[in-house]
Amino acid sequence: MKVFRIAVLIVLFLLGAACLVWYFRMSETANEAEAKQASGTLLTDTSPLGELSVLSDGTLAAGNARGEVKFFRPGEPVQTVSVSDISISAPVAEFDGVCCVGDESGTFAAFTPERGVLWTFRAGNQITGGAVRDSDGLVWFGSHDHSLYALDASGKLVYEVECNGQINGSPVFDGACVYLGSCDGKLRKIDIHTGEVVKSLDFESYIPETPVLSGGVLYTLTHGGELAAVNADSFEVLYRVKTEYTFFTSPFVTESYIFLTDSDGKIHVHKRADGSYLADLPSDDSLNPICTGSDNGVYTISRRGRLSFFEAGSWKQYVIANFPSDFKSGVTLAGNLLAVSDEYGNVFYVKVKKKESEP
Repeated sequence: MKVFRIAVLIVLFLLGAACLVWYFRMSETANEAEAKQASGTLLTDTSPLGELSVLSDGTLAAGNARGEVKFFRPGEPVQTVSVSDISISAPVAEFDGVCCVGDESGTFAAFTPERGVLWTFRAGNQITGGAVRDSDGLVWFGSHDHSLYALDASGKLVYEVECNGQINGSPVFDGACVYLGSCDGKLRKIDIHTGEVVKSLDFESYIPETPVLSGGVLYTLTHGGELAAVNADSFEVLYRVKTEYTFFTSPFVTESYIFLTDSDGKIHVHKRADGSYLADLPSDDSLNPICTGSDNGVYTISRRGRLSFFEAGSWKQYVIANFPSDFKSGVTLAGNLLAVSDEYGNVFYVKVKKKESEP
């Protein structure tokens, strides 16, 4: 009788284990099906794309190595506009329905999807940063030829500001001034009405990308590893924090945090109030710079395609998707879509719930 009871218990245990395995397999299948419905590919091409931009109507746009700009939204045909004979090297900007972009030769073009190229302006070298428009209607952009340009609505040159160093990133605009960092190590404040540099700060190490302007404060990184916060009005330094890392990117700023992506793909979290170090985002893979997030958390994609959300405070990692490709750019948020382009010409997306996608 004892042997029979043991045999019954063993059979019941095995049946229970089989039920658990079946349940988890069914759950995994359902989760995979849900993930497939919530994610997909927006564009598949053979030419690498540049940085993704979100236009005013939610359309995603990016230039490619063939000199084309692609416009795409889920469920709609991809629209292609030929802008240049060589690779587009800057992100697309849009002003009142007119798009602007720069290429590797230094040609800056204004165009629309309907009419094609409207006009072009030739700078002296490659353009990698995006353009901004000021309150006077002038469009500003920098070039690797060491100059910052301001053009009117017809493409005519109004101002040229010599910066003594290559300009990789974009200018930023607030009120009556444009702000710019360049590879001569200087952060400049430029009057839009005169085109003159009214103030500058020398950080003695080149500024590799676009400064971030938030709440009247400019946040910038230097190649030599320094994080700086500068009052945009007075141009006084609020703090300078020296790190042991090398940077080629802009910081990402939320209400309470600053995220710094170093040259090895590690992301360091600092306190916005004083620049003090808080934590590193835990990851076993190199991460691309953060472009999307809030005080609740940030989205990242690794160079091997792991799309994740890091919860603020605990910095716990939640993996959202694994895309089978290689990536060098960050995640872009367009409405309820998280979109990212790989190194080969593909754009992948994941739909997120509205409350999760809101900043």
